[in-house]
Amino acid sequence: MQNRYQHQQEVIAFLQNHFSMQHWKLTRPSSGRGHETYVAQGNNNLYFVKLGAHLPYYETMATLGLTPAIIATDHLADGVSILVQPYLSSRNPSWGDFQTHLEAMAVIVQKTHHNLALKATLPTVLSSTYRAVGATAVAHLQQKWVTYRPHVPAVADEIDATLTHLQQEISTFVGEGLVASHNDICNGNWIITDEGHIYLVDLDLMSQDDPAHDMGALLWWYYPPELRSRFLTIAGYEDDAAFRQRMRVRMALHCLDILLPRPQSFDP
Repeated sequence: MQNRYQHQQEVIAFLQNHFSMQHWKLTRPSSGRGHETYVAQGNNNLYFVKLGAHLPYYETMATLGLTPAIIATDHLADGVSILVQPYLSSRNPSWGDFQTHLEAMAVIVQKTHHNLALKATLPTVLSSTYRAVGATAVAHLQQKWVTYRPHVPAVADEIDATLTHLQQEISTFVGEGLVASHNDICNGNWIITDEGHIYLVDLDLMSQDDPAHDMGALLWWYYPPELRSRFLTIAGYEDDAAFRQRMRVRMALHCLDILLPRPQSFDP
């Protein structure tokens, strides 16, 4: 089991050095279980501290105004990255918020997906086709599934058949055009501040991927069918049969993936 507070003393030392203040109080945030994170209080200010983040993703998104500003970044003695941002008074959007702020959220997705500077920070891929990245996604899930399959024998055969079917569906994908995909674009990774600013957060799963991955999740979870074409249009996508098929398949894969535990995570 990993120690959620492994770097606590190093974090305090970093804050003391960077802010020239000696007295810091660290508490655990109410959300953000995937990494070692803290809310740091010092000099009557609050800061969000995250360890192990992929710094270039956050730096580029912050420059675009799509994630909260960055105050400080560095690496600790063992090479783990540290990221400090202002702690914003905010909330995760409700189902109704997604509809009320449809245009703003679609614009954020459009800016995220199509920014070349952000895409350049992401790992390269061998092929930019939707079929290739889909095949990689299902192969990754199958490998992950092998670990947990023995623990759920009652549904194992059903999951095996589902993965085989999804693999067959992916083999029919055509076209290419990968984007800077968030890959975990649920409501827990959006925030709306008290001032009304909307941000995408928790960027560490980003990769070059089929836009249908993000779009399928957003539209399936938060938008009724009558609003989906509008969102797609603002985000820069055609609402055609091929895109809808890819959204369905990638969403099915995503749902299976999030049901399985994340390695090296503090998820319960």
